Amino acid sequence: MNDRRRLLASTIALGLLHAGELRAQAPSGAPLSFIVPQPAGNPTDGHARRLQPGLQRELGQTVLVENMPGAGGSLGVNKLLAAPAGTPMLLIASQTESILTPLSVKSARYSSDNLRPVLLITRGPYVLVGRPDLPVNGFAELLALARGRGGKPLSHGHIGNGSMIHLLGERLARKAGIPLTQVPYKGVPPVIQDLIGGQIDLAFVPQSSARDLIVNGRLKVYGTTAAAVSDKLPAALPISKANAGLADFVHGTWSAVFVARTLREEDASRLNKALTTVCQEAPFQAAIVANGSDAAPVMTLAELDRFFEAETRLYQSMAKEIGIQAE
Repeated sequence: MNDRRRLLASTIALGLLHAGELRAQAPSGAPLSFIVPQPAGNPTDGHARRLQPGLQRELGQTVLVENMPGAGGSLGVNKLLAAPAGTPMLLIASQTESILTPLSVKSARYSSDNLRPVLLITRGPYVLVGRPDLPVNGFAELLALARGRGGKPLSHGHIGNGSMIHLLGERLARKAGIPLTQVPYKGVPPVIQDLIGGQIDLAFVPQSSARDLIVNGRLKVYGTTAAAVSDKLPAALPISKANAGLADFVHGTWSAVFVARTLREEDASRLNKALTTVCQEAPFQAAIVANGSDAAPVMTLAELDRFFEAETRLYQSMAKEIGIQAE
């Protein structure tokens, strides 16, 4: 009898312990919003959805990915900034939404000073791609084609006035002396879709978004904004080395996770720690490489602040050079 009682007590204790472990592992607390200010299928959307399960595990709470495209990404940024003070909320963005949109969209009503990065995910170049039936193959031939069309400029797709892709198109047109008609879209996926379909001629897009399409012959590549050839896409030659007048045409894109600058330091530190852990895990790193991007180095909050300040100065200067004005 005593043996049966001891066995029953042990079974109950193990059951209670197991239930406690399950409760500890289950998400608890209010859901954490993870805002993507771009459409589903955009590169940043993919990063957010790959981070989501690990972030839920590390924080012990539900993480909801919300796509809020529109107005150069400002709709999503403003949702982050409108949250009650001290409420943790995440935003994934590039230099377009965080730095350039406030300079080009009057309704944005925020500045880069309102945002604080808590994770840098990737860095990588843009590639200049064209529709598959464009009748030239190299960068020099492309410039010759653009200059020889008389009153019919080639069209260049971008993701909104003042976006990084828009600035690259405008800067190329000015420095190379070619006319381009700028065509706005609501995100990278529809730009690529219309390139493949032949509705537009050219676009600068992140290398990670176009690599497979280039390799499969669905897009033509005319150059990269990287300083050197990447082993991830050796067919893309540096634009900066193709023409003496374009020697400084070296630009990159990055993706980062932001919080509101007003968020408490302890909350920002907690999110930085959790995000860094998930981002450094092998499956996430493998996905970054598979997409043709370069993983960013691990940074402390102080290092992230310095990085963002330098990037803000760089792209504000570039926008001024191009003459971007709020519309």
